Amino acid sequence: MKKFALVLMLLTGMVVSGQSVQAQTNDSADFVVSIDIPIATSISIIATPVNAQSGQFGSPVTALDFNPVTLNQSLGVFFPDHYFAIDVGTSGGAGTPGVTVTYQEGSNPNSPNNGLGWKSTMTFVRVETNAEVPLAGHGPKKLLKDLAGETVAPAELTGGFLRMYVGLATLDPNATIPDPAGAEVFSLGDAGGSYDGLLTISATVS
Repeated sequence: MKKFALVLMLLTGMVVSGQSVQAQTNDSADFVVSIDIPIATSISIIATPVNAQSGQFGSPVTALDFNPVTLNQSLGVFFPDHYFAIDVGTSGGAGTPGVTVTYQEGSNPNSPNNGLGWKSTMTFVRVETNAEVPLAGHGPKKLLKDLAGETVAPAELTGGFLRMYVGLATLDPNATIPDPAGAEVFSLGDAGGSYDGLLTISATVS
């Protein structure tokens, strides 16, 4: 009888223990994970002269003046000693701008023949950490006269920022990026005088 009572007590304890396990509850919690990245508050469009021989950048400028030019006697062609780099970037936050470029021909002593827009070029590149990648969808080099609402989309600049090189055409067959078809040089056959045009660059971060 005592043995039966002991067994009954053990069985009762197991049942109670089992009920205790079954009585445990589960719980969960949801946590929203978030961060706010500020949107760019400003856009910079900076033009800088670049030494044609050394590649050294100078101080920012507000006009693209190729003077003075030197006559190469053997070629009969006028060359400047520099070209320009125009960098477009953002500051104050994240965002890559879309960029639009338009050129309007100005004074042309050659008229009715071709002026500065046929004799100057723009090269489009994406500047990355250790390289400059030509933007094939934009030439990557075009005559200024052909820039009429040329648009560089933000997706084309992923991993870097936009740089545009502006220079006079040289028709150098060994150039890394040759001048586009239709390019002309300033030569002794051109009329003397002042040539100019207006280059408009606009950028927007959305």
